[in-house]
Amino acid sequence: MIDTSFLSFGRYLKAKRIEKGITLEEVSRETRIRIDKLLLIEKEDHDKLPAEVFMKGFLRAYARAVGADDEEAVRRYVPSLHAFRKIARSEANFIRLSTKSWAHLFVSLGMLLCIIAASVFILSSIHGRPQADFQANQQRVEDAVDKTNHEVDTKSPPDTDAVPDSTCVDSVVIPEKLFLRIVAVEETWMKVIIDSRNPTEYSLQQRDSLELEASSGFNLLIGNAAGVKLTLNDNPVKVPGKRGQVINIELP
Repeated sequence: MIDTSFLSFGRYLKAKRIEKGITLEEVSRETRIRIDKLLLIEKEDHDKLPAEVFMKGFLRAYARAVGADDEEAVRRYVPSLHAFRKIARSEANFIRLSTKSWAHLFVSLGMLLCIIAASVFILSSIHGRPQADFQANQQRVEDAVDKTNHEVDTKSPPDTDAVPDSTCVDSVVIPEKLFLRIVAVEETWMKVIIDSRNPTEYSLQQRDSLELEASSGFNLLIGNAAGVKLTLNDNPVKVPGKRGQVINIELP
């Protein structure tokens, strides 16, 4: 018999279905739920699953069709949905903050250019310098603009496909990387978001291990809190929760 104590809702129902030897077609006929919806439930694809109020009805119908505990299926679904929503909110907040930061930067640069241009114009008017001096001041303004544009370029998000100019290598500050090692001590599943990119799902057996690298951080959705040991840059990370509990961790 498959131990389903630590499985989340989709894998719990799938394990019960396989244990009873029931096909998805049979579940579809019994519940009148389309096969593509049943597959989304088993994959726990919250992005494409219907609203929570409909999902609870689907889960109860699926559970009854395969002889599983319908309330247990719903109980396992709720924390998984909450964790998914928390990750989605974190991604939205990150994008919103990034947009505001760039807007403030460009406003500051515009003000700096205006101040430089006004200063040169006033100095030229007061002192009545000849054309040669005026041209020299104009060149200084252009140099200041080029320097400001260079600062904008160095603050722009890095292009991973671009090859850095060899003349600028010494001025580039390479950020410290984050190295995460994951070792499975029990069977579990995980969803991992690295540097706010799209999540990647893993199914781990006992003694499986992963080594991941990030620049800013990790967001982990763990299906079995007691199923993994984490090490971040060679420092152990405490994993809260009990066996079978679904938890969400943000590192660092």
